[in-house]
Amino acid sequence: MGAKLELVRGDMFEGPSDLLVVPCSTVPTVSYFVADRLRAFGLPIPTKSMAPGEVVFHRLESAGQVAPVAAYAASVVPRTREEAGSIEAIGRALGSFTAENPWVQQISCPLLGTGAGGIREETSVEDLLRGFSATGRDDVLLRVFVLQDPAFDRLKTHFAISVRNEQDQGRQSARPIRVFVSYTRTSETHAAWVKELATFLRANGIEARLDVWYLKPGMETPQWMSNELDLADRVLLVCDELYAQKADRRHGGVGWEIRIIQGDLLASQEDNPDKYIPIIVTPELDAGTPKFLRGTFALHWPESVLDETRRRDELLRIIYHRQEEAPPLGRPPSFILASPN
Repeated sequence: MGAKLELVRGDMFEGPSDLLVVPCSTVPTVSYFVADRLRAFGLPIPTKSMAPGEVVFHRLESAGQVAPVAAYAASVVPRTREEAGSIEAIGRALGSFTAENPWVQQISCPLLGTGAGGIREETSVEDLLRGFSATGRDDVLLRVFVLQDPAFDRLKTHFAISVRNEQDQGRQSARPIRVFVSYTRTSETHAAWVKELATFLRANGIEARLDVWYLKPGMETPQWMSNELDLADRVLLVCDELYAQKADRRHGGVGWEIRIIQGDLLASQEDNPDKYIPIIVTPELDAGTPKFLRGTFALHWPESVLDETRRRDELLRIIYHRQEEAPPLGRPPSFILASPN
């Protein structure tokens, strides 16, 4: 067991994740940089004294753009040189949390203990991974953020893994494609059809995210939706008459999602133009198409369609970017080449 590691050159507060690791000392205190970021995003400052390597998980009520849960990790003991064992203990705690909470797929974490703690960057990451591997799930993406270029370059060379800068929006082939499924529970039959489709995607290596699997009691629904839409590589919009009505009227959870989706559609045209995949399940195409999608290419896929296997294969090709390519371009016929004009 163990996490998939991704090194990121940048600030972990700049994008959402399922779990945000906040570095602090045992007192507890945080660095000026971390304190500034916590205030900027409305995150609480830790107040409880902690043992070295202890992690306190705190559910966030008003930080939907960051993460639903923050993990305050005691990675520094003031006025002493830190032992790397505390970083391994933090990795174990994070791993145990993912084992108990399957909705956690992506963790954002800084380099722990490398500043005031004096731990080498390579040792910090190795110990974090070792601890996580002992208790965590192997489908979790552990993103370690590095602020300084020299440290980033050293880690990149040391681990020899794929990395990305904060400007690079490309997705990594080392992890499953994350797909959020947006739909409305029109009926039990429709909900079962959507669930079966998401199950099919997961069986084919795609991290399909469905509310019945990941939205738990006590979680803030708008916050969860916002994070899922931001973190998704692709989004399936499963549209029927009720979905279209809620989208057009901005009603309920679908209405909330549509507000975000419309803005994201405009912003993602350059970086991820095919992020959103509309699937219209009504017999008549117009009946299930929200107004804002009228000019968008959509899959017309009535639930009663007989060629279900072909449709599913087509969807897999779209998600994996393996659609049919045009045949090679040949030469014009000889009589055209021979023509003087």
